[in-house]
Parts: sequence; C-alpha cells; structure tokens
Amino acid sequence: MTIGHSVDEQVENFARMKGISVADALTFLGGNDFATKQQWNLINSLGGAKGQLAGGLKGGVARFAGSKAAHGAMRLVPGLATATAALGAADIVAGGDSFGNKVMDAGSMVIGGTIGGMMGGPLGVAVGSSLGKTASDATQAIFGGGRSAEQRRIEEALAALRGGQI
Repeated sequence: MTIGHSVDEQVENFARMKGISVADALTFLGGNDFATKQQWNLINSLGGAKGQLAGGLKGGVARFAGSKAAHGAMRLVPGLATATAALGAADIVAGGDSFGNKVMDAGSMVIGGTIGGMMGGPLGVAVGSSLGKTASDATQAIFGGGRSAEQRRIEEALAALRGGQI
C-alpha cells in the first residue's frame, strides 16, 4: 500500500461518510462486505486457486481462508472493533479513574484512532482507538497510575495488616 493510494482512499471514505445512513452503518457492522474483500485478499496472497489446490501447510491455510468458517469469523471484525471502541469511550466517561487517567486514555484513543484511520478507514479508527486505550490502560497498570483512590486505600490497609500494624 502506498501513501498516495491511502490518501485517495481516505478522501473517498470521507466523501462517503457525509451521506451515511443507518442502513449503511448496519451494513458495515454486519461485516459481509469487509469479510468478502478480506477473504479474497487473503486467498490471493496465498496463491489464489492454485494455492488452495496445493498440498501441505500453505494449501491447508489457503483452503481454510476460503471456507465459510473463515468468512464468518471475518464478519465479526467490524462489529467487535466498533464495540470495543465504544466500550473504551464509555469507560472514560463513566469509569472511576482520576481526571489525569481519563485524559491519558482519551489522548491515547485519539492518537490510535488517527493512526488507524490513516491505515484503514472507519474500521482502522475503531481498531486504532481500541488499541490506544488498551496501551494507555496497560501503561497505567504497569506504572501504578491506573488505580483509583479507593484501590490505593485498600492496598495500604492490606499492607498494614500484613506488616502487623493493625
């Protein structure tokens, strides 16, 4: 994929988004168009029809890529990506984290969504924002910023109990 080609695709995507309807959104979430396109891309990258007839591991993978099971699994991708992005945004709005954590989560979702959008349109935005939120949460958990005030008080009380102070 070249940069110029991606820019052209994004211009086309933005032009289509101006007139999006509920039916268009449901079609996207249904994933059939995405699954069909990706299934053909995968089959062609594995050698096309000749690859499916080949023996060995590559032939088995190519045959699975053309199966109904693979098509069904790929149909789940747009809906799951959208759901995880929506749940990440809901966690920022309704979660019990500190303001600083919420800002970091939101910033990570924006950065991830922007990068994902440059790489793959609306689906890329959903996947990128979900991955951005996940990276932010992992960073907070590793470096200790992801605990609420209540969680810190509970940890301090447990440490005091273990140390024999109480």
